[in-house]
Amino acid sequence: MQDFDEHENRLWRSLMRLNGALPRLLDDDLARGANLSLSEFAILLVLTEAGVSGRRMTDLALAGGLSPSRATRVVAELERRGLVEKARTEADGRGSVAVATTAGRKAFRAAYPIQVSRAREVLFDDMKPGDVVKMADALTQLLRRVNAADR
Repeated sequence: MQDFDEHENRLWRSLMRLNGALPRLLDDDLARGANLSLSEFAILLVLTEAGVSGRRMTDLALAGGLSPSRATRVVAELERRGLVEKARTEADGRGSVAVATTAGRKAFRAAYPIQVSRAREVLFDDMKPGDVVKMADALTQLLRRVNAADR
């Protein structure tokens, strides 16, 4: 096994720290400013993008970056708060589809600027446009490899 070189080690450790620090920061912001957790925000983001057709629970978990059991718990809490509705799928009747309610879409719209503001503060405000493109490309490629390895 070949160990990390100095730059690889710095990058790897930075990614690991970012993986812990950024979700905590966003979760705190969303809880204070919109009464939503980061997981709830992620679910509402996916459901808002899906529109009235909603998303199957398994697809929702994957798109929201959550485990299936975590997504189920989050959707149950959002449903309890009137932000999401669940229904059996019409296609086969076995699975469930979650759909954001009007209140859920309103909650998402209120929370979205909080996320944008924090992202600008900690990331975009200090980056050159070309660097944003390069980082977006690199992280998209990394995410593809991680998702492929996870299957």
